[in-house]
Amino acid sequence: MSFDRVGAVFEELSQVFEECRDPNWDGYGAQPVSEETYRLARQFLQSLPSGMAAPSVGAEPDGHLTVEWYRTPQRTLSVSISSDGELHFAALLGSAKTYGTEPFTGAVPKVVTDLIHRVTAAW
Repeated sequence: MSFDRVGAVFEELSQVFEECRDPNWDGYGAQPVSEETYRLARQFLQSLPSGMAAPSVGAEPDGHLTVEWYRTPQRTLSVSISSDGELHFAALLGSAKTYGTEPFTGAVPKVVTDLIHRVTAAW
């Protein structure tokens, strides 16, 4: 990630975790974000290659944390990080849709880094 965005992304991650760590954080029965999910999301962000565009961070009602790269409505990538170490991803690249699940073993899977590059690259 670019140096100026590193601190902001980790601050956003911490803020989302604090806001979503209790049951029903959304008022609609959302599952809490666990310490393990937070730890894995932090490790995922730390594992992104240097110079990569920084994502935005959010939480999902199932207790997963999400990192997203958005360039246009037709160029976007969402990676959902679960407490069991799975990365669920979905990308929209023009009319093409790509999605899947990869294990997170401490390094960002190549399929995910390739999608980040495709979403964030200038055309």
